This record gives sequence, C-alpha cells and structure tokens, in this order.
Amino acid sequence: MRMPAAVPVCLVFLLSACDLGAVALGDDDVDQRLLSESPAALHLVDALEGGGELTFAQLFERGEGLTFANRPDPSALLTATNVLDDARDRAGRVPLTLLTLNIGLLDLKVLGFIPYARTPDLDQRRQVVAGRIFSRADDVVLLQELWLEPDIEEFVRTGEDFGYRGFFPHDRSTHVDGLAIFVKESVISGGTTPSVRGGTYASQDTKEYFPGPGIQRSWMSLRFIHPDVGPVTLFDTHLQSFPEHWLGRMKQGRELGIIMRQVLDDEETADDLILLGGDLNAAPYYTKATWTIPDGSVQDRWFHNTLLQPVLASYADLVDLAIMGRPARDALADVALGDTVVNDATTALDIPGASPDWCATTPTTTFTNTDCNSLSFEQYAGTEYPARVDHLLAHDPNGRIVVAKSELVFTKPEPFGGVVVETSDHYGVAAEIFVSR
Repeated sequence: MRMPAAVPVCLVFLLSACDLGAVALGDDDVDQRLLSESPAALHLVDALEGGGELTFAQLFERGEGLTFANRPDPSALLTATNVLDDARDRAGRVPLTLLTLNIGLLDLKVLGFIPYARTPDLDQRRQVVAGRIFSRADDVVLLQELWLEPDIEEFVRTGEDFGYRGFFPHDRSTHVDGLAIFVKESVISGGTTPSVRGGTYASQDTKEYFPGPGIQRSWMSLRFIHPDVGPVTLFDTHLQSFPEHWLGRMKQGRELGIIMRQVLDDEETADDLILLGGDLNAAPYYTKATWTIPDGSVQDRWFHNTLLQPVLASYADLVDLAIMGRPARDALADVALGDTVVNDATTALDIPGASPDWCATTPTTTFTNTDCNSLSFEQYAGTEYPARVDHLLAHDPNGRIVVAKSELVFTKPEPFGGVVVETSDHYGVAAEIFVSR
C-alpha cells in the first residue's frame, strides 16, 4: 500500500527528514566507494552523467541534481545473479522457506476518527487472510502493513494455531509501522530466546506522521538460533513510497544497509545467516523515466527509483534471492516484461494495464505491484509503473545459500466472504533456499 503523497519537510519535533541516520555522510567506508567498484551499482556508471567518477556519497550530495545520460539497464547484473549458485551442491544443506508480503490491511484514521486511508474489501479479507498465509507453511514469514491491534491479535492467534511465533519490533504507542515477523516454532532451537530490534528511519515523509495517522517508516530485525543452520538474523522493512520520494527512500536504504552491516561487524553475530524481506517501493528497472497518470500530469523520477536497490545492496553486500531462484529463461524478466508495459492515461482508469490484452498476456512471475491486481487497480489505476517492488535479499559472501526456487504467490483472486479478490494489493515473494550448516 502506498500512502497518500506528501512533501517531505524537516520538523524540529520529529526525526529530521533531511538526515541519513546515525552515521553522517562521508563517515561510512562505502560512502567513499566509486559506483564502478560495486558490482550491484556497476550498471549505473553508464546511466548517470559522470557516473564513472561518482562515489556513493556524491549520489546523495547531488540529490535532485542527478541527471541520467542513459536508461539504467541491470541486465548484466541480473544475468550474473541468476547463476551465482549454479555450481553449489544442495547436499548437506538445510532447507528453509521464506515469504515476504505486504498484506494491505490499511485502515487508519487521523485522531482516531477522521478517515485517512483504507484498503478495499478489508473487512472480508482481514477475517481469513492470516489463515491463507500461514497455511502455506513457510518457515519464515515477513509481513508489512499489519497496522492495527485487532489484526495483530488475529495474526498471533492464527499463527499459534499453525505453529508460528510472532515478533514485533517495538512499542507502537507513539507511532505505527506495520511490521511483523513470524517464524515456525520448529525452526527455533529449543531453550533459546530470539531477540528483536527495531527502529524508525531518520528520513521520513513527516506528513504521514502528522497531520497523518502517526505512521513512521521503520525496520525490524529478529535473531534466532536454527537447530541446523545456527544463528539467523532476519530483517523486515517497508520503505518510503511514491517516485518523487526517491531520495528519502535512498537515504533509508543507506541507513538500513549500515545497520545490517553492524551485525557483520559484531564478533558475536559475524557468522549469522542474514536475510532481508520487505516492500522497498522501488524496482531494478523502468523502461522510461516518465509516466503520465490519468489526470494528465507527468512523473519524471522513475530512473531515480532504480538507485535504491543498488545502494542498499552495496552498503550491506546483498544478493537478490528472487533472481537466483528464477529459471535461466526468466533471468531478464524485469527488463523483458518491463519493456512491454503500457502507459496510456486515456484508458488506464477503465482497463487494467491500460491495454485489453496486457494483463492476459503478461505472466504473473515478476511484477509484485501491478494494476492487473484488482485491489491495486481499484486504488491506484494508472498511477504507477507495474514493477517488482517487493524483495527477498541475503548477505551471502561465502556461498552458503542455494536457491532452489523463487516465485510470486497470492497472485489469483480467491473468495473472501462475498467478494472474490486477491489476498492483498501486492503479490508475495516466496523462496525455497538450502543453507550450509
């Protein structure tokens, strides 16, 4: 779910929307690294004006002054990622299944009574969605947009029925963030106590907080001991939405990357298996920098939105599990399918995908956010690129992970009470991985 658009401002009584977190720009080692020195960002060298001389710090310093010479094309990165684990044997490795899903249970009010935003068909979906999710029996479930206490209670109760333990990042008395992680009891070593951390990003769209309903964009982590894999640290997040907020989202990516790397720098946790899931609200590829929405206005920051994933991956040294788990024939689906996207503002409000045949002929293998989803179409018709904005990533420098399969799930409408709709306005991303002990 994207929140209603707002302009970021700096307010003295909130964390500054102009800040980059606890580590000042220039003080982190990656800040001084050239884009050309990071495999995840190498394709940006040719895309950005002067990209060959740019450091990561300069990406932030240039801000709205960043200009593109060419379309960012991650094809080489996607191809290289797809074959990362092809030579690794599954023998002796431990299976682990993962799911990330923005569940779209948005039902928030300002001051407790002024309607702010509500996902369609919410009452019908919220009664059964937890059971649909947990019946898949994934070992790890990373959720976003679990906003309200009654919904949290329903997920905890249903999760326990399916053998899950639920974890939440912090006290929500001052704000809401919608994050939750559920882990099967069977993959938590007996006698051990998982530990939870969480925090809000220094860069925020403050109008989501005030005069909005108290939302702050956040991250959470959960560390537990797997009986065979050993220590596992999970991260879950939901980054800033809307293309015009690309710079704030990029700041959040840098902050999260540095926080994740702190796990590696701690002697006690340096050997943890580190996994990240969440709604990053940015994709690796858009075919054009512009997008015309139904009111006739033109968004012109879509190329800027491709910067988030290379930034996050570079600061935390992450690989894309969804791409590792794709069949080789689909390695470049983000690009190949992205080039077929239709932007027709005159038809977008009436036809999902803006073209009569587009949804029918586009496989639901890649885009997690698309108007082919009826819940998304009802709320956002024609206002955003179809794209892969939900991700499963991992820190895997030593080759511990083999990805047996990745896929999009909850892609088909199902009966929810008196309606037939999708489980959420996003599709979920699932992966089956095998991890060395």
